[in-house]
Amino acid sequence: MSSGESSFSSNYLINRPVTNHDQIIPPDESKLNDRERTILRSIVHNYILTADPVGSRALARRYHLNLSPATIRNTMADMEELGLLAHPHTSAGRVPTSLGYRRYVDDLMQVEELSDEERRVIETTLEGSVPEATEMLDQVTALLAEVSKLLAFILAPDITTVMLEKVELVRVAAGRVMVVIVVSGGLVRTIMLEIASPITDAEIATAAQFINGRLSGMKLADIPRQITVRLSGDSRAANALGRLFLDFPETIFTTDPKSDVHIGGTRHVLDQQEFRDPERVKGIIELIEDRDVIVHLMKERQPGVTVTIGEENAPEQLRGFSVITSTYRLGEASGTVGIIGPTRMNYSKLVALVDYTARLVGEKAIRREDG
Repeated sequence: MSSGESSFSSNYLINRPVTNHDQIIPPDESKLNDRERTILRSIVHNYILTADPVGSRALARRYHLNLSPATIRNTMADMEELGLLAHPHTSAGRVPTSLGYRRYVDDLMQVEELSDEERRVIETTLEGSVPEATEMLDQVTALLAEVSKLLAFILAPDITTVMLEKVELVRVAAGRVMVVIVVSGGLVRTIMLEIASPITDAEIATAAQFINGRLSGMKLADIPRQITVRLSGDSRAANALGRLFLDFPETIFTTDPKSDVHIGGTRHVLDQQEFRDPERVKGIIELIEDRDVIVHLMKERQPGVTVTIGEENAPEQLRGFSVITSTYRLGEASGTVGIIGPTRMNYSKLVALVDYTARLVGEKAIRREDG
């Protein structure tokens, strides 16, 4: 992250998840006064920066609160009763709880603008990325992990919900043809087909023209159910390529959700102080290996920016983490950009980073479609 002067923006609407968190503050106790807000914000900022509990004297001195240590200490005790702060037994200082972070994100946080250099790096990566979906999203995931120093992920759009623009067939070797599936929004998917019998270039061109004439404009999800009706009864469907499309439409036109999850930055998140505990390390490794957890979590996200903290995350593997996501659109399909890290993270900066990256991914798709 840039260490230069920061600027802030309030032009963010951050979704709050629906949760059954046992510690939700009763309505009559939910409002904090100005002093409580100032102290909670200062404690969150201090803990994000230092990872150390902070006491009343240090807080008064470090953040120039113009309050006596005794007043700060009493206010901290009140917020501890509300579940916003915790008091580690090894320290006289306090740290934010998941509920404290939630109050900070909802009511106290100002989203920090990205620096010009950070924007330039993201834009340059996207401008230089290739149109093939997997490679582009891998590059963006690696960049997001490098900038955030956390675990980054991108959930690719479900292209089965999008209309097929065209199919291109390219011979890559004897008996092997690459199928290039282009959908609206410019997203590209490739698959290799093995062909047992010999086929000429002319037959490949004829098959591509025939398949496009019968299938272009259909949603990919509908093709496996209707392909027999669309292609059967024509001699052009009888050659080796036509038979492969008829016999294996699910293989060609559907995707495995787990393969649509792109993850990067494991080494960054393991460098965080919170992951000195072997159990926490085990949890993050399980998360990376079982991508169904991320797929399931993303299906429950609302459009726009969403922040879930600690126990708000339904999958058990994510209960000790915070997740920041933002959705993007590629044509008619939507995907998700996100980061996963300890609850002690720089929410102010990371919300801006995730949202800006998501918007650029969507804008790149629009430019590609128009161009």
